[in-house]
Amino acid sequence: MGRLNQKDRIVKLLQQSVSSVIAEGRIGSPVFLRCMVQITLTGASVVSSMAAVAAAANTWMPSEPERIYIPDKADATQMTAMVQYAGGQTAMLSLNRTPAVGEASVNLMLVGNKGVIHHDTPGGRHRRMQPPIEFSGGEDLITLIETAINTTTPVKFN
Repeated sequence: MGRLNQKDRIVKLLQQSVSSVIAEGRIGSPVFLRCMVQITLTGASVVSSMAAVAAAANTWMPSEPERIYIPDKADATQMTAMVQYAGGQTAMLSLNRTPAVGEASVNLMLVGNKGVIHHDTPGGRHRRMQPPIEFSGGEDLITLIETAINTTTPVKFN
């Protein structure tokens, strides 16, 4: 297995941290996720970045995703999606691209039936010391997300 760069390590650590809190039962069963991600304009498209964030969210929920809804036409800068899960859980995912290099951040709140976890990437000058954050993965969701954007109606997962 190859070495991960610092950016990938940060994202992997965040994903592992959330997964370990869930596995330890510290928040009970997840019921709602709000994840707001801000990334720099360089790199992946908004659609592929949203696919990666949705893929991460899907691993944290206890049931399979049923539908994704993107309420308006996404532009090259911002996208919001709502994912509904078979067990009644919901994820609200928001992705915003900024031209300011080093302003990448993640604000995540996962509500369980017994507690809540929250992650907020450091702000201000501390944020600029971090490499840009970009989730990876979710390639299998790109077509689904594009369909949701084009129809602006809920689209079922396969």
